[in-house]
Amino acid sequence: MEGGDLKDHIVKAVRLCETSLPIDVKNRLKEAYENEGREVPKKILGALLKNVETAEKEGRPICQDTGTLTFYVKRGGWEENELHRIIVEAVKEASSKIPLRPNAIDFPSKRNSGDNTGRFIPWIVWEPGGEHLEITIIAKGGGSEAVSSLRVLPATAGKKEIFRAVLESVAKAGAKPCPPIILGVGIGPSSEIALDLAKRAVYLRPLSKRHGNSFIARMEEDLLRMVNSLDIGVHGFGGLTALDLHIEYASIHPSSMALGVVASCWALRKATLKECGNTARIVDHDDLSIL
Repeated sequence: MEGGDLKDHIVKAVRLCETSLPIDVKNRLKEAYENEGREVPKKILGALLKNVETAEKEGRPICQDTGTLTFYVKRGGWEENELHRIIVEAVKEASSKIPLRPNAIDFPSKRNSGDNTGRFIPWIVWEPGGEHLEITIIAKGGGSEAVSSLRVLPATAGKKEIFRAVLESVAKAGAKPCPPIILGVGIGPSSEIALDLAKRAVYLRPLSKRHGNSFIARMEEDLLRMVNSLDIGVHGFGGLTALDLHIEYASIHPSSMALGVVASCWALRKATLKECGNTARIVDHDDLSIL
């Protein structure tokens, strides 16, 4: 596959990321709608599903905040600098074609680049391994990002302290991140590791897939029930607060444990592109007609 072809595939993947939802997210929203018994939350969930349907049909972004684009990249046989160049060019083209709201503002000058590129943006995470190129694109909106939180607990903290910290974070956020949210909890030895793991927990694992460690899997189930017992619900009108909750962890330091909490709004936007011979395909969406 040539560089120009890859750029075109990435532009299409960004379009799909911004104008459609992955299969697992769409299914969970439908389940939430079907199971909701209260009139107002059910009507709002219905409106959200109609919004998704319209966005897919017309090829328009699901939300006016098209977010900051992050790319998780397994390079395969591609050279890093070449891939970086192609991704930046693809983001510029996608910003004008789709179009995307320009969200990249230079901090010192306060100038907007107008094309969602800038210093270190789009953010690219180079992942180890992988015989073939694989790119997961996520769009992170400012509303849900505004409620991210970080706590540093003693290394002796257990489930009780972790659960309390997460529940306090969700309760404080309230309706700001546009529930029903998808929640990621990261546990690690330092702040940057915990927040990175929390973000990965949200975006890099399918909804309803539990952690491979049975202890962590039970924590996910118990904490999800507690979060939903807060009854914040869709846009704060009560009912289901979180579509799902994932926990990811790294070995902690003997004296401290960092705890990161990251949320996505109901519109969890991502798309994964995999290289297949001389072409590439998207693996986590069911309706590719909008490409």
